[in-house]
This record gives sequence, structure tokens and C-alpha cells, in this order.
Amino acid sequence: MDDLRLVRELGDEVPLATPVQLAPARARLLAAMPVTPAVTSLTDSRRRARPRWRLVLSGVAAVGVAAAVASVLVLAPDQVGGGVSVAKADPTQVLHSAAAAALRLPDTIPDPDQYVYLRSQDGQEVYESWRSVDGTRDGLVRKTTGGNSEEIPLPGCRNGRAAFVKGGQVDPNRTEPCTPAPAYRPDLPTDADALRVYLVEHGNGVPGDVNNFAKDVRSLGQEYLRPASRAALYEAAAGQPGLRVVEHAQDGAGRSGIGIAWPSTSGKGETVLVFHAQTYAYLGLAATSAVLDLAIVDQVGQTG
Repeated sequence: MDDLRLVRELGDEVPLATPVQLAPARARLLAAMPVTPAVTSLTDSRRRARPRWRLVLSGVAAVGVAAAVASVLVLAPDQVGGGVSVAKADPTQVLHSAAAAALRLPDTIPDPDQYVYLRSQDGQEVYESWRSVDGTRDGLVRKTTGGNSEEIPLPGCRNGRAAFVKGGQVDPNRTEPCTPAPAYRPDLPTDADALRVYLVEHGNGVPGDVNNFAKDVRSLGQEYLRPASRAALYEAAAGQPGLRVVEHAQDGAGRSGIGIAWPSTSGKGETVLVFHAQTYAYLGLAATSAVLDLAIVDQVGQTG
């Protein structure tokens, strides 16, 4: 029997892996792809490398890469997750996969004088924010609806004082007491149990409330976290009770993904976090918000 005939017959006997079966392998492949740090302009007559990082969550690139590797995985369906459909997926396993993918992101430490840039969408409204890495430099929030934009200053906190903002404008004659609010927190725990305790002590709402915990996970998902801290966040979330999978959940930009729902203790609905179905990247909150771009940049107004 020739080799080509053997391959054809083997292909007839082994069924094609489903998209859900391929998802974990896609996540591993995409997460392992290298990201080359950018280099800024000349400083003091020499080129100085600065930490740069970007995570674009459109999912467009993921589709092409996943299609390219699909044929390689056909002969090993047992290595790519079994035959569980999205509707029957285990929410804990989805969060574990999100944590595993996070650990393979580039581990970049931003400089204190840089900014965390976030672009998000809520229906027809698009928000952009530039937040100071160390909280001492002036940032900005820009809200765009249709063709109209509104900008709100984010004063940095220096020497215990910050510019006073009223009606979206800085009052040049007033300052107010402040505490720096860094956009990057290097001391965030990297262990799931420690991070769970941290959120109970420092999170929003009533400590121990499952729905409030979900909101804290959502808030941190929109910030720049080092890979170990982001992975710990999803592992901590996986330990929460009452989670369930929402098939074909959509974020605030209408992108479809895997939803993880937290029950509401008040009985008034639930919080649904949406993850990309192939890469397990966090997309946003179902029908409310979407994270479109998250990056470390050098100045306010820079987007790439």
C-alpha cells in the first residue's frame, strides 16, 4: 500500500475535529506567538528601547491562524479537548483556558512615565482613555458618539495635590488633595488564592458577594496586568460557585464569544463575562461593554 493511499484511508476513519475541540490548541498556538517590542525615537542622541505591549482583541487574526493549523490537528482529536459542545462546556474549564492563554502573553514591565491606553465600546459609544502608569502624570478620557467627541482630563497626582476638574474642564486656580491612582499595579498577587483574598479586601461592593466579585474581575480585565496576575484573576474566578456557560454571548460591540455568567444575589439578572471562543481573551461584558484595544504607549493621544 502506498503512503498517499494510507493517509487517505486513515483520514476516512478519523472524524474531523470540531471548532470546540480545536479551541485549546488554537489558544496555545496564538498565545505562543512572539510579540516584538517597539522602539521609541532617539533620546539623548541614542536609541533607547522602552517597554511596549499591545493586545488587540478583534479576533480577526485568530481566525486565519486557526484555519491554517486545523488540518494538522485532524489526526489527533484526543489532544484538542474532546467532543464537548459550547452549550455543555464547563465554565471552570473555560476560565482555566483563559488563565493558560494569559500566561503566554509577553511579560512587559511599563516605565513609570508611560500610559495604559484602553479603547472600549458600549453600543454606539466608544471610549478611549490614557491613564498614567504611576498615577502622577495627566491623562485623558475621550468619549465619541457618532461624529461627536468629548474629552475629560484625568489630572495626575503630584506631591499630594491634583488639578481640580469641574464640568470636564481644569480649573487653573484650584487643586485638591489626592492619592496617586496608578494604571499599573506591580504588587497585584500572582496566586489565585491570594488574589481572591485581595479582591475581598479591596474590591467593590459587599465582601463575599458573588456578583460583585464578577464586577471586580470585569474591571481588572480592562487593565494592564502582567501575565501571572491575569492568569491568577481567571483562576480565582474559576473557584466561584454557581457559574454557567452562555452560548453565543455578545459583548458591547456585538462580538460573539463564550459567556461565563455569575448569578445575581439580588435576583435582578446576572453578570456575563465574554471570552473569545478560540483565544480565550477577555472581550467584555455581555450587551454592555467591549474591550477593543489595550496597550502601553508613551504619551496621551498615542494609540499605536
